[in-house]
Amino acid sequence: MVENAFRFIFLDHPSDSQFNEALKEFNRNLVKGEMHITARLGLSGKNELGFKEPFPKIESHDSYIYGVFATPTDIEDGRSEFFNIQFVMHEHMSLVILWGPELETQERSKDLFARISRSPSNIAGATDGLSQEPGDIFVQIAQVIVEDLQMLISRLHGASFREMTQIESQLFDDEYQSMSHNTSEIYKRIRSLKFEVISIAPTINETQNVFKAIHDRKVVIRPPFTTDDTNNAPFSADQRIWIDDLLMRTRSLKAQRIGLEQEVHLLYERLESLENRRQTAAQMRFAAVASILLLPALIVGFFGQNFEINPWAKAAWSWEISAVMLGSLAVSQFIYFKKKKWF
Repeated sequence: MVENAFRFIFLDHPSDSQFNEALKEFNRNLVKGEMHITARLGLSGKNELGFKEPFPKIESHDSYIYGVFATPTDIEDGRSEFFNIQFVMHEHMSLVILWGPELETQERSKDLFARISRSPSNIAGATDGLSQEPGDIFVQIAQVIVEDLQMLISRLHGASFREMTQIESQLFDDEYQSMSHNTSEIYKRIRSLKFEVISIAPTINETQNVFKAIHDRKVVIRPPFTTDDTNNAPFSADQRIWIDDLLMRTRSLKAQRIGLEQEVHLLYERLESLENRRQTAAQMRFAAVASILLLPALIVGFFGQNFEINPWAKAAWSWEISAVMLGSLAVSQFIYFKKKKWF
């Protein structure tokens, strides 16, 4: 647990006692009432569905704001699993909790928690080296999530580029007839890539909606829970500029993900084209072999008829002539088909 004098608390997969203590402190600082049951359940990390199908959001609960961010645990395991960053904030305190499948992704979990829980004085939105506003905590977490999603999208693009390079190098290679046998492995990798690209879509879309809700001033702390008589969203003008920037970046992420999905679709088409060419090459091989065998068989059949008038039928060198002719015919056909790339 990381805690300081500015009343913001970060918890990484807390125990029940840590969670209950933090919850009591947050409730003590509320102007009126207690945290709603929906926020308590979310913060508790008991919703297993949130790790499979997360729903980033931000809600105004009158006296405080409750929200969720999410980011994939891994984009190479072919599984849809996510970290959840749950947070609540009011005018005097912020509580942030990281949940996720910790056992499978301990290193990444530690790295993510270190980034979201670093000193608020280091965040881009802080001024004069100090921060006492929950809005600063929100901006810090949001920046980490957007950067993380961008990193994962870039890695997916890299994986897609490598697969495309491999497939097209075989598809447009003059020696494509010497076929490899790794098509099933390529297909598995592309299928896994497609799964990750599709599974990350709702997270990016809903993260964008979180920033849009703040941009449209739909997220507020309402009177009488504020220190003045107006609806007060806990974001300063400087923080809103950062949030607007993050909104634009998530729009870019959304467009990149859509483009990536199209790339994966093209990968499937390229792989199908490659397989079609390989099957055509195999058919041409069979046709060439059949042709090479057909003409000699025709000649042998013709000269093997039961007549005594065949040329050189009784000559001593008739076998040698026949062997040379059949061999020359087979070699000439092989050379022809080789030039036509049937072999």
